[in-house]
Amino acid sequence: MKKLTALLLALVMVPSVTACASNNTSATTGAPKAADTTAAENKVDDSAFDGEIVFGLSTAVTGNFPLAGERTLQGVDLAVEEINAAGGVLGKKLTYIYEDDGNDATTAVNVVTKLLNEDVVAVIGPHTTGNTLAVQSLYAEAGMPFFSGGTGVKLENEMDNKYFHRIRPSDSICGAIAAKFAVENLGAKKVGVDYNNNDFGTGGRDVVVATLQELGVEYVEVAHNSGDTDMTTQLMNLQAAGVDAVILWTDDAEDVVTARQAYELGLDIPFITSAGVVMQQVLDQMEPEYVEGWYSATDFVPANDDPVVKTFVEAFNAKYGIDPELYASAYYGTVKALAAAIEIAGSTDHEAVNDALTQIKDLPAPTGTMTYGAHGNMIHSLVITQIHDLKPSVVSTVSMDPN
Repeated sequence: MKKLTALLLALVMVPSVTACASNNTSATTGAPKAADTTAAENKVDDSAFDGEIVFGLSTAVTGNFPLAGERTLQGVDLAVEEINAAGGVLGKKLTYIYEDDGNDATTAVNVVTKLLNEDVVAVIGPHTTGNTLAVQSLYAEAGMPFFSGGTGVKLENEMDNKYFHRIRPSDSICGAIAAKFAVENLGAKKVGVDYNNNDFGTGGRDVVVATLQELGVEYVEVAHNSGDTDMTTQLMNLQAAGVDAVILWTDDAEDVVTARQAYELGLDIPFITSAGVVMQQVLDQMEPEYVEGWYSATDFVPANDDPVVKTFVEAFNAKYGIDPELYASAYYGTVKALAAAIEIAGSTDHEAVNDALTQIKDLPAPTGTMTYGAHGNMIHSLVITQIHDLKPSVVSTVSMDPN
């Protein structure tokens, strides 16, 4: 175990090589795009490697998640660059091909089908819960290890796929912690539960409600749909019901609408949200007063004194000139986990790599220590953050038993 731990640490704590950001864009037609991860002057000499190891990536660089896809590519590029600067994987250069899934389930099916016809060791993506549910059977039939950042509980309640590896904390953790924080830390006696009526939102709602019931706390539910631009009815219902805190489980665009309209309605009570609200691309769409004092149950913010986080933030900022957010951090850590698994397996055989992923234990990553656990979950901690002047900072760190 000491030898394995040393290997994992070596793969994570590699110094960054500063380079220009990739300008890749990908279409969903034609061959998958090969990643050009570094500027020419900073490329590692290919002659130093004995061939290549290629993985696939399904991400959204168009649709309603384009900046998330861009940050995903940046995190992946940085991880690949660091790994190759340290000698690659099994003496081979690590590289990847990617396709734009547009954050659309039908497109994701086409993208994954295309990637499965390539000579790849594993596939990262698609990101969301719904898209992951749409493609997971393709991975199972192909015997292909795959990673998802979808946090919805349906990925563990409605899916039994040994090739599935989740690299962000499940909402079974996040929703429970958010509900307990509202009651135990904020003293809420009547909680509003405002959720998106999609796989992600309803899964989070179920966990939040179950936890509130266990705590014996009254709650009021309201729902909205993806793409809704008017949340005043839902918010006014919560206001009329006299809730003293709101747990909001929704996607990025709906976070922005809800925050603005809650402020306009004078709903001046604590909000505890799912992870997206603390991302810079979401905060950039808000005025400071919209989310002043809001809390989030999330897996990453750059303002964190953890040494692994600080090292990653410094490397990312040196390469791109901006701080990373959770998509960049999650998929950076995913590439490091995949590289560690290939080294453990000693080959690129799909079954061997998949088995090696189940052996991952105590792998440091920016989103938390990775340990393979029940339902393919690899992250078992989160941070409670609070926003002041559009800057989220860590209030507390919560860890759960991997099993």
